[in-house]
Amino acid sequence: MAPTFRPKADYSLRPAKTAERRMIATTLSRLDLSQPIHDYRYVGMGSIFFRDFLLFHRALGIEDMISIEGQTTAATRAEFNRPLACIDLIVGKTTDVLPKIEFENKPHVVWMDYESRVDPGVLNDVDEIVGRTKPGSILIVTVNADRIDDDEKREEWLSELGTDRPEPANPQTRRQYALLSYRVLRDRIDAALHDRNAGNPAERSMEFRPAVHFVYADGQQMLTVGGGLIGGSDRDRWNSSRIEELGFVREGEEPFRLTIPALTRREALHLLRAAPAPPGDIESAAKQAGIPLKDARRFAEAYRFVPRFVEAEDW
Repeated sequence: MAPTFRPKADYSLRPAKTAERRMIATTLSRLDLSQPIHDYRYVGMGSIFFRDFLLFHRALGIEDMISIEGQTTAATRAEFNRPLACIDLIVGKTTDVLPKIEFENKPHVVWMDYESRVDPGVLNDVDEIVGRTKPGSILIVTVNADRIDDDEKREEWLSELGTDRPEPANPQTRRQYALLSYRVLRDRIDAALHDRNAGNPAERSMEFRPAVHFVYADGQQMLTVGGGLIGGSDRDRWNSSRIEELGFVREGEEPFRLTIPALTRREALHLLRAAPAPPGDIESAAKQAGIPLKDARRFAEAYRFVPRFVEAEDW
């Protein structure tokens, strides 16, 4: 008998992940590239919860969607839980499924939301997507970037990245693990674009415009990197979107560290009455309630996107 598929977490109840999804949707809604975002195809990894699919359908109007399910034992549950008729469920490893997707016929939003670390399989998927997506597409990659305490597993992972990996080549802290993972992904995106642009005139070349760089932890530390694969007139359209005005957009190596503070409902509502406001107002409100200033600042950065979970019903 095949092993039963058991998800590691209910992805709808992870506050940082939920906030990240909403921030990404807000970023995408600002973009006006070669065609409207609702005409794009979304390719993701919906598992059995499909939270990103539901959000992108509702917030962005995307009606052409593909969910890749890598575990054959999850196929029946994923099909049962598929919430929208416009989601095409494809069962198989990403390395087998991605080459079959027609990336060239329309722009795509591709979010490869791995539970694994950046490894040769992830990097090969990046090559496949960057090498074939239509200009104006969006690529987002999420990987585990937590510290590895087991020396044997740590050395095994580092050896997969090769001896010429970028610094910090010998990471020790969580921040260093995230930075190394980020640089490996960015280097691979740039290398794949270099190969794609080889021999093409300048007017047909593509470039990567970074926009998404999150580090968060609902348990394990995760890293998300993403941006636009753009060329031609998309460059001017990207610049005119002014997504850099969004407080969480990051174009460089310093990430937006998405941390959801543990606040009571009353504390959150108290801080909300001071938002949006200059930092001093939020801090004054925090002092009145005895809330740590660090938590108040984190709340102010992300309050528009933080979910509020309530118990709606029993089993």
